[in-house]
Amino acid sequence: MRVLFIGGTGNLSYECSLRALSDGMELYHLNRGNRPERVPAGVVSLNADIDDETSVKAALRGLRFNAMVQFIAYKPERVAADLRLFRDRTEQYVFLSTASAYRKPPVHHVITEATPLENPYWQYSRDKIACERLLEAERAASGFPYTVVRPSHTYGVGWIPTPFGSSDFTIARRMLDGKQIVVHGDGQSLWTLTHARDFAVGLVGLLGNPAAIGEAVQITGDEALTWDAIHRDIAAALGVEPRIVHVTSDFIAGVDPELAGPFLGDKTWSALFDCSKLKRLVPAFRTTVPFHRGIRESVEWYLADAGRQVVDARLDATVEKVLAAWRRATG
Repeated sequence: MRVLFIGGTGNLSYECSLRALSDGMELYHLNRGNRPERVPAGVVSLNADIDDETSVKAALRGLRFNAMVQFIAYKPERVAADLRLFRDRTEQYVFLSTASAYRKPPVHHVITEATPLENPYWQYSRDKIACERLLEAERAASGFPYTVVRPSHTYGVGWIPTPFGSSDFTIARRMLDGKQIVVHGDGQSLWTLTHARDFAVGLVGLLGNPAAIGEAVQITGDEALTWDAIHRDIAAALGVEPRIVHVTSDFIAGVDPELAGPFLGDKTWSALFDCSKLKRLVPAFRTTVPFHRGIRESVEWYLADAGRQVVDARLDATVEKVLAAWRRATG
């Protein structure tokens, strides 16, 4: 089975690459070739900028695929370009959407694929919804064989999931330095975290699966933790006690309006998922990496090399700004 990944070296796509190769797939990556250290042995690399259609066509000349996965499309314009590029080159186009596209505020505590897509708080989510709508319209018009995948908060080695972001060491450094950290609300809303290795089983299991064509499938783990528990697990992996300060999401967004989307449009609300559809389509899928173990792997990766412990100065300043404003507001 010949498969193409657009991307292939990121948080999700790297683990999916390893899974696809272990399943015996003939795997191609299409990317700019900027991260050769993240290309597993056995992958065929096609170097092109996905936004340069001429170079992509040249890289793809003579190639067709049983399935392809678009990991890096965030706007409908990108999906429209993909339709031009891949309409006659693949038997299945898999688009990675997002679970943040589901209706906010939620009206039910358990989310299924039938939950309406509506997010008035976050443009990122609305753009993903527009991408899905475009694919639906294309299938209605021409029978285009798409599958939509909706991940929630997925992490892997080198990722420390926090409500402020996951791809740097900022909040972990604050914990190590004994500084206060911000947890939104009362810290008791439930959040689902999925390790990338588990996610990969679900995604790769959908490739070439005729029952997945024309479907939207959410891929999340079965473990839901409170945000306080998530931060305590991170701190435990670091060997420290967290100094948690609870701040309402509205207040955080008021201090930094750029955070309104990630908080009010996503992490404020409990996120519990019914993945029975995925398990019917991919019986091998299950949660194998609990968060307390997965986060230890991530933390150990960071601590093994000081050069990896990158702190986002702007984020760190934002956390300090929120804390200072909260102290003034609460006396």
